[in-house]
Order: sequence, then structure tokens, then C-alpha cells
Amino acid sequence: MTKKIAIVSSFSDSCGNAYFTKVLIDSMRKNGADVECVELDLKLTQSVDGYFRKKADRHIDEICKTLEGYDGVNIQLEAGLFGTLPKDIIKRLYKLINANPHTSVTLHSPRLVSDSASQRKAIKSLLRFNFRGALREYLAHKSTDIHRALNRRLLDLLMNKNISLIVHTNRAKEQIKRIFGYENVHVHPLKIVASGFCPDNSVIDRVKNILNFGDDEKIIGMFGFINEYKGHTLALEAIANLPPEYKLLIFGRQHPQTIKDNEPVSPYLRTLQKLISDDKRIRRNRVFFMGEYSTEDFINLAATVDVVWLPYVENGQDGSGIASICLDVSPKVLCSASFAFDELFKLINYRNYYRFDIGNALELASKTRMVLVDSSLHITECGEYTLDSQAKMYINLATN
Repeated sequence: MTKKIAIVSSFSDSCGNAYFTKVLIDSMRKNGADVECVELDLKLTQSVDGYFRKKADRHIDEICKTLEGYDGVNIQLEAGLFGTLPKDIIKRLYKLINANPHTSVTLHSPRLVSDSASQRKAIKSLLRFNFRGALREYLAHKSTDIHRALNRRLLDLLMNKNISLIVHTNRAKEQIKRIFGYENVHVHPLKIVASGFCPDNSVIDRVKNILNFGDDEKIIGMFGFINEYKGHTLALEAIANLPPEYKLLIFGRQHPQTIKDNEPVSPYLRTLQKLISDDKRIRRNRVFFMGEYSTEDFINLAATVDVVWLPYVENGQDGSGIASICLDVSPKVLCSASFAFDELFKLINYRNYYRFDIGNALELASKTRMVLVDSSLHITECGEYTLDSQAKMYINLATN
């Protein structure tokens, strides 16, 4: 008899975890699994109001009761899905991992080690008697270290229950082994697109027609929620250093969880708009905010723009669904020298990308010209890591 599997995650909300969970469940079903999402209500879990925090705790208790009826459970662990206050996150995860003895947990951002570069910079500023700079670097370090301390406490909970962990890079697995001596860890990079994908050019053709683009325009695409770590400010500086026929199309929207009551425009979007309007090189018909597209159209667009830009800053993440899509379907990709890409390329032998230093707009601009004329670049089959291999890993961990 087929065993029933539950995935605990966001689902109805518009967020990266929900998007990945839908793809994961669909691929697991295609591989014969009886699987469904047990959905988190983020309006409750992320509230800091005392009344709604109690409601959220009862919501978690109800989920735990539901999980008892499944043969296997996987929890998609992005700490912010389970609460805003660390004590809420820890308490709720503890309940969930104890609800079913056959539970695995996916760690999407297993940041454990402090950023030594920031610490060194603070010390150097102090030695130069630059007290203001030293304080700024120290406070920035302490802010990010809160997340690492929380991750370490969450890992303690998981290891005490001998939970099977899924991470996206060998680096994450080795850090957990080296720091905690824990070896029940399985590696699989994020996979969104099925092998053998064939793009539909009609989507980009419609975009070109609507924007009245001619054959000489070079279309650069950026994809996903509009967040600071995606590097849009760098992209604007780079497009300003390219000829006018190069157009930057930003496919995506403001992240729903950053929308605030009575806020006409997010500070980050306001910054981007001001940068565009203040720069005469790009303020007219050079940068286009394209908004949200369906999943199918989104993937087709990533596959058919002339080049994809992934100018991410370093933020400690080990996986990016957007990056996975773009590297799997686009023949020409430019990505920053972030550690996440370093680790991904150790697992998958991609042959369709150039790298550039984080924050170097001139290098991004010059390599965009180079990548467009490099005929050696091509889409690469992903070897052992596929959508199917990912689905089978989740099924095996949930049912064995």
C-alpha cells in the first residue's frame, strides 16, 4: 500500500518556499507518492501580536495532530515561516518534529558560521581609530549573527531527535558535520525544471511585440521577487554602462511579505525608481518592470531572453530556486561570485555561465558583451541531480 506523506510548508502564499513546495509535490506524485501539503498560515505564524501568537500556537497544535495520521513527514525549514520571535520559532519546530517519528527537515538557509570578513573589517577600523566605522561593522555583524545563533539552536533540536536533514550544498553538510559531528545529512541542489525542457518562444515574442522591440535589441532578464540581495542596484549601474540597444527587463514583483499597511511604495522600490529617473542614460526605455508571470511563462522567459543576470550579493543562502531555473534553461547566464554559486557549480557541471565579482558593475557590463558572442556556451544536462532524483530522495526519507 502506498504510504501517505505530508510536506509542512507555506503553499497558498506567494513566496519561494510555496513555489518550491508545489513543484516538489507535483514531482513526488509523478514518482508514485501519495503526498500533500499541510499548510502553514503565515498571517498567524509571523504575527508578533500576543493574541495572534496564541492563535498561531493552536494552529501548530492542530497541524501536529494532523501529522500523526501520515506515514512520513517533511518540514520545509525557513525559520521565518514559523514565527518572527526566536522563542516562537523554536517552540513550534519542537512540537512539529515530535508529532511524527518519521520526519525529515529541509534546511534552506543553514547559516552557522559568522562572517569573518565583517569581523576583520571592524577590527581594522578600530585599530585606525575609526570608532564610528568599527561600531557600524560590529552592529551589522551582531544583527546577522542573531540568525546564525537561531539556526544553531534549531539544529540542536533536530539532532537530538536524529532527524534526517536535507541541504542544498556539500558545504552545508560539511559544516554541520564539522561543527556538530552530525552525519544524518543528505545533499540535493534545488531543482525546479524537469529534464528535457523545451522552451516556447511565443512568450518572449509577445513581450517584444508589446514593447516594440526591434531585432537589434539585446534583452537582459532578471527574475524573482524584488529583494535587495538580488542586486538590482548593481544591475542599473551595469545597464547604464551598456549601449542603448541593451534593455533590462525585471520579471517579478515586490515580495508579498514586505508589503506594509499604508505604505505607498517600499523603500527599495523607491530607491530603484529614483536611480532610474536620475540617470539620463537609462531613464527612457532602458529598464522595464514586467511584474509577475505564471510559472510556465516565467520559465519560458528565463529560457528565451538573450542573457540572464544573477547579480546576487552574499547573504549566506545555500540555494536559490530562481538561480536553479535560470541555469537549467538559459543558454547564457551571468552570476556573481557568491559562495552559493561556488557550491552549486561543484555539484553540477554547468557550461552556460560567466562569473563576475559581487558589486562590480563594469565587469558585469563588459562580460555581458562577451557572453553574447561566446558560441561555446550551452545548456548542460544536470547529471545525477534532477527533478526526479530530488523527488525520490524525499520519498525515500519519508517512507524508510
